[in-house]
Amino acid sequence: MRIVRDGWKFILPLSLLAVVFFFLWRIGGLLFLVLASLILFFFRDPERKIPEGKDLILSPADGKVIDISEVRDESFLPSGRKVVRIFMSIFNVHVQRSPVKGKVEWVKYNPGKFMAAYAEKASESNESNLIGIKTDNGLNFGGQTVLVKQIAGSIARRICCWCKEGDNLNPGQRIGMIRFGSRVDVYLPQEIEIKVNKGDRVVGGETLLGKFHS
Repeated sequence: MRIVRDGWKFILPLSLLAVVFFFLWRIGGLLFLVLASLILFFFRDPERKIPEGKDLILSPADGKVIDISEVRDESFLPSGRKVVRIFMSIFNVHVQRSPVKGKVEWVKYNPGKFMAAYAEKASESNESNLIGIKTDNGLNFGGQTVLVKQIAGSIARRICCWCKEGDNLNPGQRIGMIRFGSRVDVYLPQEIEIKVNKGDRVVGGETLLGKFHS
């Protein structure tokens, strides 16, 4: 199992403490071992089988779809956009992937609060990172921008973005991670055909989230 490199700075010290405490206080050693195992599980980064198709929009994250709606009150976007909101529990893989093939137009980090990620106002109020990807997918909507918003939660206190302006992305390519429970919102053109429903479980880089009309 592949582990996110950033995770080793947590896993190795905890593993060392587990060894040390095992000889000093066995129960303490077991507790550190359990904690190290949980952190190892959290930072897992499994390979995914990326579907083929130029018109496909893939889920950027593992988790549960908690809302599908039209943009109404989010200041960074005009109306006429659809948004799919995906909540990630601490048990989900927390690596995010590009939903489409395209070029990163811009990346914008916004400091903010750390309220529960499933809260309605979390998208506007919480710490977040917005990635704009200009896609050439679809014959009718070539040049449209798909937005991926990484949102910190009440436990998640660090958003990691692994792409920068000008990067060319492939569908399913790793673009970032949010530590310890969080949410990802995906903003799509109004004309996109959504292929998931509220309550569905999705898998990053594999589940078909929507489709461009060719």
